[in-house]
Amino acid sequence: MQALKGKVAFITGASKGIGLATAERFAKEGCNLVLSARSEILLEEISNKIENLYKVKAISIAGDLTNSDNIEKAFKILKENFNKIDILINNAGRGIFNYIENGSLKEWKDVIDLNLTALIHCTHLAVNMMIPARSGHIINISSVAGRIGISGWSVYCATKWAVVGFSDSIRKELTKYNIRVTVIEPGVVTTEWGENMPEEWIKGRQEMKAPLKPENIAEAIYYVVTQPEHVSVNELLIRPTEQER
Repeated sequence: MQALKGKVAFITGASKGIGLATAERFAKEGCNLVLSARSEILLEEISNKIENLYKVKAISIAGDLTNSDNIEKAFKILKENFNKIDILINNAGRGIFNYIENGSLKEWKDVIDLNLTALIHCTHLAVNMMIPARSGHIINISSVAGRIGISGWSVYCATKWAVVGFSDSIRKELTKYNIRVTVIEPGVVTTEWGENMPEEWIKGRQEMKAPLKPENIAEAIYYVVTQPEHVSVNELLIRPTEQER
């Protein structure tokens, strides 16, 4: 197993849910962190708590990643503080429930810009730091919705299918640089994910006896990144046992 102590991980969507659980799991193992999310106050509280508790460096960079300037700024700060990146976790994402006849250009663009364009941009900048080091790991968080179409979530599904295709494509490009790429596809997780959800969706999630917890996905990510260098876990689909589709 590869140790994380002294490594540097950049995690998007790090203020709650899977991103926060992963940040805490990595910090526990001595990994330094760059944490990105929209809430400046929340991020600062999290980074201070992590630094005090785990004695690692945790830098918080608040900003909306649909703005490309914020992504460039985040990587500039990362370089100034660490001058390297070992692990990128593209976790930030957004889902808005709506049937295609009722959607809007702004709604579609907001989801695509965060779930796909920002992910690609972060990956581009990270890879250009990893290639000279001939080492690195890209973790892209997709979804069960990246495997099946779901009524009402068409644009979200489209982005998550795209993340799967993008991940497999860059994996083939980056093997010669010893850079690993993993796409992780969670099922139902107890997070605040999802906007404009209809009552039947909310009820269905509430009635699930044992949905996944963010910590379950964090453990999966930890498993993936700590494999020996010659082992590359390319894809990991994780559902609650009771989830059928």
